[in-house]
Amino acid sequence: MGPAPRLQHPTGAGAAVRGTERAGPRRQPAGGGGLAAGGRRPPVRPSPRRGTLLVGLAVVVALLVGGRWLAIETAERAWATSVTGGEVYLKARDLARLIHGLTLLLAIGWGTGNLYYVYRTIGSVQLPRRLGDLEIVEAVPQRVLLAATVASGLVYGLLLALGTGDWWLQAVLASRPPHFGVVEPVLQRDLGYYVGELPWAVTCQNFALRATTTATLVVGLLYVGIGSLRWSGWRPVTSPHARGHLGFLLALFALALVRGAALDPAEAVAGFHGSVDAAMVAVRLPGARLVEVLGVATVLASLAWGLRDTTRALLVAWGALVLGSLAAYVVAPGVARGPSPVAGGKIERDRLEQLAFGAGWTQVPPPRGFPSIAAAATALPVWDADRVAAVARRAHLWSPRAPVGGVALTARPEDVRPAWLVVPAPGGGASAPEGAGQDSMRSWTELHRGARARAGRAVVAIEADSGLALSAAATRDSTFWFGAGFREFAVAAPDTWPEARAAGIPLAGWWRRTALAWVLQSPDLARAQTDGLVLLWRRDVADRLERLAPFASFEAPTPLLASGTPWWISYGYVAGGAFPLVRTLTLPGGDAPIRYWRAGLVGLVDPVSGATRLYLAPGADSLATAWARLSAPLVRPLDSLPPELRRQLPFPREGFRLAVELVLRERNDSAPWRPEPREPYELAAPRPGDSDGMPGLWTAQGFATGAPTQLAALLSGTMSPAGPRLFLWTPSAPLPLPAELLGSPQTAPGVLRLWTADGAFATAQALFDEPSTDGTPHRVTQVYLTWGEREGEGPTVAAALHNLLASGARALPADTSLAARWESARRLAARADSALRVGDLEGFSRLDGELRRLLGAGRKLAPTRSRR
Repeated sequence: MGPAPRLQHPTGAGAAVRGTERAGPRRQPAGGGGLAAGGRRPPVRPSPRRGTLLVGLAVVVALLVGGRWLAIETAERAWATSVTGGEVYLKARDLARLIHGLTLLLAIGWGTGNLYYVYRTIGSVQLPRRLGDLEIVEAVPQRVLLAATVASGLVYGLLLALGTGDWWLQAVLASRPPHFGVVEPVLQRDLGYYVGELPWAVTCQNFALRATTTATLVVGLLYVGIGSLRWSGWRPVTSPHARGHLGFLLALFALALVRGAALDPAEAVAGFHGSVDAAMVAVRLPGARLVEVLGVATVLASLAWGLRDTTRALLVAWGALVLGSLAAYVVAPGVARGPSPVAGGKIERDRLEQLAFGAGWTQVPPPRGFPSIAAAATALPVWDADRVAAVARRAHLWSPRAPVGGVALTARPEDVRPAWLVVPAPGGGASAPEGAGQDSMRSWTELHRGARARAGRAVVAIEADSGLALSAAATRDSTFWFGAGFREFAVAAPDTWPEARAAGIPLAGWWRRTALAWVLQSPDLARAQTDGLVLLWRRDVADRLERLAPFASFEAPTPLLASGTPWWISYGYVAGGAFPLVRTLTLPGGDAPIRYWRAGLVGLVDPVSGATRLYLAPGADSLATAWARLSAPLVRPLDSLPPELRRQLPFPREGFRLAVELVLRERNDSAPWRPEPREPYELAAPRPGDSDGMPGLWTAQGFATGAPTQLAALLSGTMSPAGPRLFLWTPSAPLPLPAELLGSPQTAPGVLRLWTADGAFATAQALFDEPSTDGTPHRVTQVYLTWGEREGEGPTVAAALHNLLASGARALPADTSLAARWESARRLAARADSALRVGDLEGFSRLDGELRRLLGAGRKLAPTRSRR
């Protein structure tokens, strides 16, 4: 039937099978486009696949992340070679990353392992889908479930490891804890245990508790979701696989609670759970032992339930543990808490607080002080650091935009009057572009290589009767590259600035320059015009010191001048996470409570060469000594500190502020004390016991009480060769303080300074011509002095001293309240008016003077100006 097949050849791919051509296979149709041309036709180009794009994107991300990491490593190692102790800095970075990496791996392994154990119980997961009006069920592939399990474990581990970046500090200190040689009276433990070992133990216990709690909750919810865990009445019904898993997690959870109960007595003594008193110690410490016993029983009951399904024992054990914890930690301490102190009483608590904050003062009668009131009036400053800085800026000694980096009172024997050392800062940051034609390269050069990248010579400001006498400080170099406020990096030519070569990073090699440009986000560092230059990085003093010693916090630096060499000095404070029987304090300007805070390090930075040195501070505590031992040779012993620098060391500012808070807190009399003046002040005065007669730097704070205001005590601190010393001087009899000096829109009062002269207390204060429109002091308009019962005033210190010596004892009214002063003023005004009516000009003048003294007219009585 039909035509003959006319088979011409064996069929192959792309060849015609049947056709009308007798001589061969059928030809390709003209309109076919060569679709059946077989192997002769070129293949069709496939479309780009999604997998290729994802692989390429992953490669790009890996290159960016890996390149950024390599750039940071290169930059950090290059900077470490430019500072002394850089090898210790690199070892600390490696150790920090190692501990953080191990913690992260532990968290990820913990989360992934628990989720994988749940994954093994899942047979299949089916998801419904709709195709039009049809609903079908599709099984999720096992590889997708496994990938979701691993991804969930990774996310869980990352969240669990948040906040563990600084754990390495606690771990290192716990490996070699300090030893104080002093035991606390409750648990009879050395104080070093609370500072070095307890914080790390509490951190580990909290991490274990957080890990077991979250894992138990997540795993339990997953088992409920897949049907392996349900409740029948009050009894949990589980599969053997789920019961074994949950029993193991509950046992670990209870074990973490047992560890917390073992640490609870030390935590209670350290003040983690509130103030420590005898009632709390009597009930909480035995309660912690009870919780520890119940916790061990709960661990065994959880393991037994996981193996044998002993539900009743599990519920009874956990119920007893919960009730025992509530009774021991909440109910009993709240009921039994009372004001009774622990063993040792208030004396032991005060001793430990003074040890924790380095604020152990000696309460003695006031010393003789200055040999005479004339010497005191000459040596007591009437200016302050803010006003000295304002005058120095207005004098245009440096760049017009250059701010002041630091101001410090000096104690040089050649200075008869008070002298201040003023050090400038760089001339400000980069300004915004003003137009499209702004030359960005010129701005970069000006900021990082020009005048705004460095500061000018330091200035000495000496107080004189005519104002401040400014002169250039006698330093060997006139350009500063490092200091307070040096936040931008700088690029310098070592041939022009040879002192910067040692602290600079040579811009050599394409990869180093690229890495530094990448890290600092400055492509100009990789250009050809930086060849042969050096990079000065991390030039701020506090930032530079804290990177080298991350275990300490450094205060704002202070400038010093020793043998023509300027230095920046900053005290480093070491902190402890716990300390026994100590009530917490709060640092000025901070909100975190602290239990241990002492100045243990002295950091020095050369503003010219950037040479950075770290020393143990005089009177360093055991914690600072332990950190110096762990970071050797970064921290040097105190004996290697140059003697001239050691003699000029000021008292630690933050430590003195904490001492002021302790003094105010220890005041138990009915009349509270208040600081007078409001902030501590500095002065140069002889030190007790010094035979050379050279003045030393003091930090002082007066305390006033009552109305009229009377001097209650004077807290003073100085740095002696043995360490910081604090004195609390109290007058033998109530000493009236001068009336508060008020300002006006054109004047502002200075700082009231108190000290002793020839055995009596003296005060000095100035009134400044300081218009509120610009806030810059112009000159001293009036000086006020008091000495015992004498007082004097004048336009200069010499005039005020002459007026004081010529005057008699001051007579103060018994009541200086506003109503009493107004009544006295009314009577004096009536008497003065009567004297004027009868022509008694001498009596009128005398009454007018009394009226002015009563109202403080000589002190420009006016509404107090708001602080600027």
